[in-house]
Amino acid sequence: MKKFILLLLISTSFLFARENPFKPIVSSKSLGKATNIKTDLKPLIIEKFKLPSPVRVIKKISFKVLNVDGSISNLSFNVDKKVNWHNDIILSNYKIKIEEKAIKPEPKLIKLFKFLSILVNGKQLLIKTKDSMIRELFFAKPYKIAIDFKRNVVFYTKFVKLKNLPFKEIVLGNHGNFYRIVLNLDGEYRYKIKKNSNGYLVELF
Repeated sequence: MKKFILLLLISTSFLFARENPFKPIVSSKSLGKATNIKTDLKPLIIEKFKLPSPVRVIKKISFKVLNVDGSISNLSFNVDKKVNWHNDIILSNYKIKIEEKAIKPEPKLIKLFKFLSILVNGKQLLIKTKDSMIRELFFAKPYKIAIDFKRNVVFYTKFVKLKNLPFKEIVLGNHGNFYRIVLNLDGEYRYKIKKNSNGYLVELF
């Protein structure tokens, strides 16, 4: 009886054995071809994306991709790094040379009057004056900070164009018993103003 069962199992295994063990179970014909993959697309070499000015940190990058079988998947990669929104975000599928060193702008001293001068240094701006600050105002779109100082003085409105980002322009206006300094910015920032021995320090974040 045991011999009979053994023979039955051996004969059954031969029935289910593949004719050619080297032939793949799934062939290229049975896989078929994805019909939604365009063959006339240009290859990705380099794409540049501009960030809006409020961005300070990239937490995650997500992609919607088309796979070889025609299915669509979502991919995401954690980044969690600080970024400078002035610089482009580069997506590349090609070897590119990355510049590691950023060029830091030189500090610029602007002498306006005997009682007032302004030192611009990156995201910091020092208003050198002994005058007292009355108030500060913030305006959006276009983004600018207005700071009023107490002094009875008469002068024509002054405009000072700057190349030191993020400060684009300084406008100085006379308002009778006070004067106003307007700092035109190149985007959206948080800021704080601190009084020190030289005057008032404006810091952007």
